[in-house]
Amino acid sequence: MKSFMSRRVRLLALLAGAAVVAALVAATAGGSSAGVSSVSGKTATPLVVWYDAARAAYVKEYKATHPHANVKWVLYSGDNNGDGTLQSKFSLYNRVGWKAGVSPDVVFDEENYEAGWLGLPPFNDLADLKQYVPKSVWSKDQGLGDCLINGKLLCLRNDNAANVLWVNTKLWKQFFPSENPPTTWAQYAADGQALVKNHPGYYIGEFGQPWDAETYLWGNECPINQAVGNQVLLDNPNSPNCTTIAKLIDSALGAFTHDGPFTTAWVNNKTAQHMVMDVGAIWQGGAIYPSGSGSEGPGTNVMAAYPPPVATNGAHVTGSIGGGLWMVTSHSSQPKAAAALVQYMVTSPKIQGDPAVTQGLPAYAPDQDAWLKSLNGVFANPEATIAAIKAAAGEIWTGWSPVPWSVESIFGNTVTPGLVGGGTFSSALATLAGNIKSAAQSAGWQVKSH
Repeated sequence: MKSFMSRRVRLLALLAGAAVVAALVAATAGGSSAGVSSVSGKTATPLVVWYDAARAAYVKEYKATHPHANVKWVLYSGDNNGDGTLQSKFSLYNRVGWKAGVSPDVVFDEENYEAGWLGLPPFNDLADLKQYVPKSVWSKDQGLGDCLINGKLLCLRNDNAANVLWVNTKLWKQFFPSENPPTTWAQYAADGQALVKNHPGYYIGEFGQPWDAETYLWGNECPINQAVGNQVLLDNPNSPNCTTIAKLIDSALGAFTHDGPFTTAWVNNKTAQHMVMDVGAIWQGGAIYPSGSGSEGPGTNVMAAYPPPVATNGAHVTGSIGGGLWMVTSHSSQPKAAAALVQYMVTSPKIQGDPAVTQGLPAYAPDQDAWLKSLNGVFANPEATIAAIKAAAGEIWTGWSPVPWSVESIFGNTVTPGLVGGGTFSSALATLAGNIKSAAQSAGWQVKSH
């Protein structure tokens, strides 16, 4: 979901230079729990599961609770930032054939939009989970807009990765002793301007990373990636919802760092300790702010979550960064067992209710209370943090659509260079929109600008 919880544990792997890792570990691990059927140890062909570094703890727990399952675990990049790994591999298998025990039965994908890519033409490579997962289960999975596409349930979400406003309460009291954290984008930008003037070297966020469109444009209802019909896209960078937020960001560009939390510069410069506030995903609180972590954070005891800024049109909405999707390939020879594994990963309280295993708010609603209770004593103002997370979880704007192209990749390749080179967000909007339009048309979509 870049817990994205997609991006949390992956931080260490990325900083070490890890990219696509093919580590095959044959596990003898199965048994069932909570009514979920197990992967039978009697099956000669192993179930092949691709997972990312952030899901390593999930795999460890699954092995411990399913000691007889015949599963081959494959560690890979998670397709982070839309790196195209899955599209490339799936295209290859579609040419040479999907082989049981070799090609994946289950895939974890860090990108929100990719079920709408891999499950629809020309790929058609994802199974409809409605055949295997009861509605009583999947209906409680938040954020299904990324999974329930054209009537098919193409995935289950891992965690709810809504954006909140993370605030370093110690720095806030130091720099803004008589103010409350901002509630609107205009206030957010004004605080950034004040930092540039009075406390240079401290930040209100990062800007220039591939997922920034999901923070600032998605979080302001900017209709630049909005499906409005069957293969019809609304791509209107001239909407006030786009131009207004861009101008506000431009007014405070000096209060943003270009370094992202998954770069060596972030660690070397101890950037997290200079973040006065930052709009970021729920999982970010436990991923980049703990002291002693790979991101050199200031400590969660000074971090608190607040509701995300209200959109410039007055709407209480937010964007989403990561969260991740569990998918079953339509070529699996064991679809029932594959779906059972996915259901377990998404619903098991031993995984989703345990903050030692997952740092993001579970998408599966019944597991959320246990996870939220774990925040007591972890963050500053735990009650306010829990309330902000609960509110944001239900405010993700649905107009940012799952589509068969990567806005993150487009942003990173065509917008980020200009921003890093001193350009403005306003000037980059037309470039971003133009490249989204080209990607949509290449995918056979009709593009409207109004």
